[in-house]
Order: sequence, then structure tokens, then C-alpha cells
Amino acid sequence: MDYKDYYKILGVPKTATDKEIKAAYRKLARENHPDVNQGNKAAEDKFKDIGEAYDVLSDADKRSKYDMYGDQWKAATQGGGFRPGPGGPGGVEFDFGNMGGGAGGHGGLDDLLASIFGNAVGGGGFGGFNRPGTSRRQPQQQDLEYAVEISLEEAFRGTTKSFTLNVPENCTRCNGSGAVSTGKKCKTCDGAGHVKGNRGFFGNSMCPDCGGTGQAVEVCQQCHGDGTMSKPRRLSDVKIPAGVGEGQRIRLAGQGILGGDLFLKVSIRQHPRYERKGDDLYTDFDVPFTVAALGGEAGVETFAGRKVLNIPAGTQGGQSFRLAGMGMPNIKQKGVTGNLIARAKIAVPKDLTSKERDLIAELARLRQDNVTVAA
Repeated sequence: MDYKDYYKILGVPKTATDKEIKAAYRKLARENHPDVNQGNKAAEDKFKDIGEAYDVLSDADKRSKYDMYGDQWKAATQGGGFRPGPGGPGGVEFDFGNMGGGAGGHGGLDDLLASIFGNAVGGGGFGGFNRPGTSRRQPQQQDLEYAVEISLEEAFRGTTKSFTLNVPENCTRCNGSGAVSTGKKCKTCDGAGHVKGNRGFFGNSMCPDCGGTGQAVEVCQQCHGDGTMSKPRRLSDVKIPAGVGEGQRIRLAGQGILGGDLFLKVSIRQHPRYERKGDDLYTDFDVPFTVAALGGEAGVETFAGRKVLNIPAGTQGGQSFRLAGMGMPNIKQKGVTGNLIARAKIAVPKDLTSKERDLIAELARLRQDNVTVAA
């Protein structure tokens, strides 16, 4: 039998993880399923190849032997290995065992096919049909994540929000499987649910087209094969703690799919006055040039109200003043807060009276500053 590159068939690298292999198989199985590609022999052949590839690469032992022995990998499966005898080429007999995974050919591949085309809520096979000897699959939990935007002041004080989110839920027609039974007999296995192995090397194995049910299936038209449909869900009075930061997630236990968790990923709108760095806030505040020169007082706006600072004589533009404990609360340590760093911005008046202009001009002459005094 010609060697098949299973990694190439699934379109994954040899370093692919189990999760990547499973995802590749699910995608290709849906695209190439014969009931989705009626009369397309190429798609039917490809469907069988990707099923064979997944059966090997999803099994750690088979995959290891495939990687080690290449096109002779099957001789090392199921504990048979190579042994002397008249049955195979060159006096070697091949013992493959039951590659289907059991009496009905149902194994890990069967379960995955059922999850793609079968009844994911309670049925063991496609379209809700249960197979003898097959355990009823339980739907799997799934976490969800949604973005939520709040203001910086809401992050400072903490807030309570209500949201309406579009949450995917199992399709009511196919129960999350993505496919439904046509009520017709599967053409590939003639309704038996299993087929003989290639070239007589294998025992009976699960039918790759119907997943062992004997029933032909088709893509669910309500969810278009996705298995889920978005439905609005109202979340009321969700508490967002004080000090929450950009990109942090709030976990709502049990609010995901089938008991999974829902995570709200926080984004914080840019504030016109404050810049946040960790738990510290930064802001600019105006200092009259006379106060900057002679010393005095100037006000700084904070989330806790206006604070008056003592400004020393000779204060320069950009000079920083630290307001301890006026920054953001630390979300992990109760009672710990950051600082507010206020940067002086020297305010020069634009509407000078003639007397004020004369006084400043006199100061410039005393300091020998090179100024041009408007007439």
C-alpha cells in the first residue's frame, strides 16, 4: 500500500499539537463530507483519507510508530509488529488487529465524528440516533470572552454595569451537532453502520460517511453547520471593582456555554485630563506665571475634588508635584492606592492691560531681557 503523509493530508506540521490536529480534522471533515458534496468522488476520497489520518495522528501510540516507521508503521501497531511467517511480502506476516477500535469499529474517531455531525446534547450518533454499545456524549463546557468599555473614573471608583450580550447557544434543530439525519439509508455502508477495511487488512470499521449510524446526514440549514446560534443574554448588576486595569478580565462563573465561565475583558476610555501608568495618575495643571515666579498657591483637579498646592518661587514648567494616595486603588491590595503626579504648566495671560504690559516691560528692562513691547 502506498505511503500516505497524514500530516500533509490534514495540513498540519509534524510538530502539531493534539488540539491543532483535532481542529484541522473537524474543519476538513465538514468541508469534504459526502452528504455535503453529493456526487463529488474527490471529496469522498479525501474524506476517507482525512479520517484515516486523524485515526492515526490522534492516537499517541499510533502516531509515534507512524513517525518512527514511516510506510511500515502499521506493522508495529496493536502489539503485532513484524514477525516471521508466510503471509506477507518477503516472508513477513502483518498483524494489524482491529483498527476500528472495537466490535463496532467505534473509537476516538467515532466520538469526534459524532461531535461534528452527531447529536452533541444526548445522542450517540448523527441526528440524535443512538448506537448500541456507544456511550451518550455529554456536551462540553466552553468559556466565553467579551469586551466591555468603562471610563477611567468608573475604574477609579468601581461601578456596576448591565449588559446585553450575544451569546452562542446550541442550535435547537440539530442540538449543536451541525448536521441532521435525512431519514435515508447511508449509501456507503448500505445502512449497516460499518464497512470492511481496505484490502482486507482491517476488521470492520465505522462507516466514515454516517459515523456508524447507518443514516445519511445533511448540514443543518438553521445554523448552517456551525452547531450554534447567537442569542441575546441580559447580564444585570455586574460589579466591576475599583482599580481594574486595561485588559484585565472579570470572571462570571457559570455564565458561559453549558456552565462554562464568561470573562469580561475591560478596556478603559482615554481621559481628557488624566493619564494612567499602573496605579499612578498623571495630569497637568495651570500655574500663573506670577505664582511660578514669586511662589503662591495653585489648584489641581483630582477624582476626589480640587486640591490646593503650595507652589515655591521659581517653579519651572513641567515641574512635578506628588499627591500621595490620590491615584488609582490597587485591585489586589485593599487600602493601597497609587499617587497623582501633577505637572506644572506655566499659564501666561493673553489679555494684558496696558498697565500690566508696562510693568512686565519694566521687569524685562531690569533683567535685561530682549523683548519687543507692542505699541
